[in-house]
Amino acid sequence: MFKNDPFKKSMELTTQVTGGVCPVCTDETMFVSLNPAIFRCVSCGSDCKQHINGRIRYLPILSKSPEENSGQDTKVRG
Repeated sequence: MFKNDPFKKSMELTTQVTGGVCPVCTDETMFVSLNPAIFRCVSCGSDCKQHINGRIRYLPILSKSPEENSGQDTKVRG
């Protein structure tokens, strides 16, 4: 019907599923990614970034900057 219909274009979505040890919940779990840079732990739901340097490691993504985290109270309870 319409030659330049924007809804007829297909949207390509690439997912990636990998296994590993989550640095937050320390479980051996699966990670799911829709974005090639960010993976989500299936067990606890934390977002991690994949680093490949001889071996694959997942590092948690901070929700706050280090400057904001340094203002928090870090008392040791005993």
